[in-house]
Amino acid sequence: MSVASINPARSMLQRAAKGGVGMDKILESGRVRGFITSLPLMTLLIGFLVIPLTYIVWGSFEGSQLSFGHYSRIFTSGTNLNILLYTLRIGLIVTIFSLAIGYPVAYLLTKIGSRSFTAISIFVLVPLFTAFLIRTYAWMLILGREGVINNTLIWLGIISAPLQLLNTTFAVIVGMTHVFIPMAIFTMYSSMVRIDYEVTRAAQILGATPVQSFSRIYFPMSLPGVFSAGILIFISALGFYITPAMLGGPSDTMISILIVSQMTTLLNFELGYATAVVLLLVTIGILFVASLFIPLEMIWSSSDSSLSDVSPRAGARFFRTVKSALNPILVLAETVAHATTKPLLTRNGRWLWGYTIIILVFLTAPLVVVFIISFSSSPFVVFPPPGFSLRWWEKLASATDWQQSFLFSLQLGTAASVIATTIGTMGAFWLVRTKFVFKKALFLFSLSPLMVPVVIVATSLYVFEARLQLLGSFFGLTMGHVLLAVPYVIVVMAAALRNFDQSLEPAAAVHGARPLQVLRFITLPILKPALVTAGLLAFLTSFDELLVSVFLLGRQTPTLPIKFWGDIRYQIDPLLSAASTFIVFLVAVFIVTAQVMRNRHNARTSTRIVG
Repeated sequence: MSVASINPARSMLQRAAKGGVGMDKILESGRVRGFITSLPLMTLLIGFLVIPLTYIVWGSFEGSQLSFGHYSRIFTSGTNLNILLYTLRIGLIVTIFSLAIGYPVAYLLTKIGSRSFTAISIFVLVPLFTAFLIRTYAWMLILGREGVINNTLIWLGIISAPLQLLNTTFAVIVGMTHVFIPMAIFTMYSSMVRIDYEVTRAAQILGATPVQSFSRIYFPMSLPGVFSAGILIFISALGFYITPAMLGGPSDTMISILIVSQMTTLLNFELGYATAVVLLLVTIGILFVASLFIPLEMIWSSSDSSLSDVSPRAGARFFRTVKSALNPILVLAETVAHATTKPLLTRNGRWLWGYTIIILVFLTAPLVVVFIISFSSSPFVVFPPPGFSLRWWEKLASATDWQQSFLFSLQLGTAASVIATTIGTMGAFWLVRTKFVFKKALFLFSLSPLMVPVVIVATSLYVFEARLQLLGSFFGLTMGHVLLAVPYVIVVMAAALRNFDQSLEPAAAVHGARPLQVLRFITLPILKPALVTAGLLAFLTSFDELLVSVFLLGRQTPTLPIKFWGDIRYQIDPLLSAASTFIVFLVAVFIVTAQVMRNRHNARTSTRIVG
């Protein structure tokens, strides 16, 4: 490095030092640093999650009356009990399908090069971060009476009249599985990528067949990731609202729809509180069962500990006993599987690539359908379109209500992203850099907004902010979005801080840099890719949120999801396709930009290491 490049950096540090001496003295104490970094996160979680939850729990008992009548109505009413059981059944089905479909794709991602990984990741990330409403709207176009599937089957002569695909349980399962497959892929991949393939190769050298090495070595080692993905999907599915409300029929009512109906239509608040508490207790029970198999912190941050550090849990020991008892059946199944799959097990894995391409088509096809219909010349949603036209794009460009909703969502998402990234990054520094008792418990507490179904968060914030007269304010709405976005920031930044080379900071301090200077000129620039990723996740979380906005919006300009929701419920025309295509394009640009920045950062880092 030349003298000319050193002197400007040195003078910059000297100028910055003049204004930061007082704060640097305060930050010399580790306890003070821990208090400052933890205060915003703890204030957010206690003030906007714990206290609001106590309001709905207290209200479910009718306050000091301590009445259990509303809970009795839930479990004695055949309708309410059936809705709860149906919710659990759909959640389990969707979880199994998502894991089974996503596992081979996650496996392939661990075996391919960086370029192929980037290409596949983009095709998975775009659907993942596209709004639930848009993806559900796409399935309405595909499964409708005049949709893609019915028109194709009629054109092929397989059927003579449209099938009833929409407003069925089948539609709910397909739509929710489509939503959760990308989540399953990346959650399992984060665990599977740390498995050493040399162990399975050694097993094959010692005489094991490929099927045996997979079923007895690789698959058991990947189970923590599979189980983490399963719990995450199951909990999310229990509180899912958009897809079952739009794709299901009256018999497909899930518990989230019931809670919203009780709170907004029937105005039976106490029964709504009690139903939300029951859903919360079910979620806590699921997490307790999950803790018998793996540490709960692995569900949201699998990089917290290596696979070898995970001690056998009670549930894992139980499954090991069952596996030993069923060993003869397992051997027979392995023999049959080996004979069946032997022709497919080639070195280049063509079948795996073929399967992955099919899944990528399944994930992106709904978005392609929306894109095509946005250029339709028909005033109705018909596929294929009878002709090409830009009328819907012209109408979108002149639709002031859509523009206002877009700008308001952009403003809200930016505000929520900045606040959530700041709070989440400070919280991640506290959780990673500070030593204290019950660290794992506090890490789980910091991720608790992910564990609580969104419908419960929305309900509790509605009651809480109404008491504080924040309901319908921009601040109250923003804080609701921040609460949901902060856990994603913590997960991303905590992983980046664990991989951060902390020797760089003492080295800078030795050369005279003060704590704030080290943070500004050393730590944050190195963490820039993680900060961008965390901010993007926070923004997209806010941009996609519907339920919290429905409860907290008041008389403000409708957000884009609420605008979508209102229009889809009353009419479906290609204008929605044009708006959806525009949003998908923005999401794709965000994701490609983040991937390019990540690749450039990795390339610069590797170049510096080699140099």
